[in-house]
Amino acid sequence: MKILKTHLFCTFLIGLLSFPICCAADVTIAVIAPKAGEYAKAGTELFNGAKLAVQEINDDGGLNGEKLDILTIDDRCDDRLAVSTAEMLTLLSSKKIGLVVGPYCSNRFNEVADKYEKAKIFQIVPTTVTYNAGSTEKKGQILLLGTKSQISKDFFQYYNRNFAGLKVGFLYDDNAEDGYAEVAKTLFDEFRRYGKSDLLKFHILGDSPAKRGDLAETVIKDNMDIVFVLGKDKETAEIIENIKNADKNRIIFTGKNKLSPQFLQNLGKKANSIYLLDMPRLKDSLAFTETLVNLRLLGIEPEGMETYSYVAVKLWGDLVKGVKSFAYDKLSAAANTGGLKEKWSEFLMHSGSAKASKYVIEVYQNGEFKQVY
Repeated sequence: MKILKTHLFCTFLIGLLSFPICCAADVTIAVIAPKAGEYAKAGTELFNGAKLAVQEINDDGGLNGEKLDILTIDDRCDDRLAVSTAEMLTLLSSKKIGLVVGPYCSNRFNEVADKYEKAKIFQIVPTTVTYNAGSTEKKGQILLLGTKSQISKDFFQYYNRNFAGLKVGFLYDDNAEDGYAEVAKTLFDEFRRYGKSDLLKFHILGDSPAKRGDLAETVIKDNMDIVFVLGKDKETAEIIENIKNADKNRIIFTGKNKLSPQFLQNLGKKANSIYLLDMPRLKDSLAFTETLVNLRLLGIEPEGMETYSYVAVKLWGDLVKGVKSFAYDKLSAAANTGGLKEKWSEFLMHSGSAKASKYVIEVYQNGEFKQVY
């Protein structure tokens, strides 16, 4: 019965896959990201970036004489599908999976990573919507963005330069999966290091609209000049709307992926003074300049997540060319060498890298985004 259920679920998963329409290739790159729902735009960008890199590699003769193709998988940011997708890829005999790019969402991330490690499938995580990715290091895994602390450091740097002395309320979801508790800890460390911990107050987001309504009233009553909110998208938008309805001039910080453009438009003038932290923009990176010029010559301007998945595939391609093999053990060993870190250090933005790229901060003012950090 269990075998039958597994078979039926794998059959269902096959319906979520998109195979490229092209000639047969030797090695497949699987890209896992949502194709529908609130993260669909990011998913489309991730698929496009990886496809672009594969096309470029194939046009240049492939890797070690072998051509690549793309297998795009919609895991719908669903816990059950995240695990079953990993199981399916480890059992997929019709394809030689050389690399998994993703997943974008962090659902049961470490459990999924365990499956790829045991199956000896190399994995590169271009970016995730939460900050807990990679809390346990894996042999054949590279993270391009998974830092839990950089968002706190960049918020504090901007705050210290522009709002020093103002009281800050950090409202967050303490669900372990989201990793915002780690953000809170780093934020506290930053304020304490500069002797400003008395200006920072923490609140856990409630699990009901009523509690979140009470919390909005509390931060207003406590005269929190700045409110920094990180929770699930719906909760975040709801409490920000409550605060802005109570005081349209209150300064708000949150992640850019938390609020849709439509939400901001609906708030109207109340959306002014909402600051949005966004992921580092690799297209502004000096290390990415040569590649960016080449892409522009082809009439392509990488946007958003495209750049991250493009870099993921190209980085893996460098590893393959370096060791002249697709073998997992050889690639894993090469991933820890100085050569990789020297060339790609700016893109290795997890805690084990030499440095982490800074988050971008934009302010929403009169219907437009303006970068301020």
